[in-house]
Amino acid sequence: MRVILADDHVMIREGLRPFVERIAPDTMVLEAGSFPEVIERLKDGPVDLIILDLKMPGMNGYQGLVTLRQSHPDTRCVMLSAMADREHVLEAIRLGADGFIPKHLSGAAMVSALQLVLSGERFIPAMLVGVGYEPGFPSEHTASELIGRLTPRERDILRLLREGFPNKLIANHLDVSEVTVKSHLGNVFRKLGVQNRLQAMKLLVDSEPF
Repeated sequence: MRVILADDHVMIREGLRPFVERIAPDTMVLEAGSFPEVIERLKDGPVDLIILDLKMPGMNGYQGLVTLRQSHPDTRCVMLSAMADREHVLEAIRLGADGFIPKHLSGAAMVSALQLVLSGERFIPAMLVGVGYEPGFPSEHTASELIGRLTPRERDILRLLREGFPNKLIANHLDVSEVTVKSHLGNVFRKLGVQNRLQAMKLLVDSEPF
């Protein structure tokens, strides 16, 4: 797994790098401080994911994103920005971004978001466009309110799900059967108003710690 982490602030890259390295066991992080440096990194070989700072030198607004979509259409690309408002997010998605990561997002939430992008999903924080921007998501409750409906055991399972544990490891960790885990997950999905693990993970990205 090769990832380009592009931001013009060294401290930002140093702070994000440990979390980016957690998205897969074999992740290699290549750093860049400007859009021209991103282009140079791409000459060294294909990458799986590009994390692109919106205000980085050489970006010229969204032109850097447009250029990457034209030259590397199969590479997953997410925007990183402190300007996490609805207008910027939707414009980035319209121009081909596979996700938008606000810089205030927690490290654990960012890892989950990047894993979703790499699985083929598109990530937009529900806090920016309202829970319910995608079919299958409830519109009348926040993520934290929905999680508040869960039993203590269901929350335990959800925490392990958030860490990426498969059902078998969740069962081993909690000393229950895999059938019991599946049953609890069915109840969790129903209470959260989602259909599967991916939708649950999207909702968890925007929840408060629990």
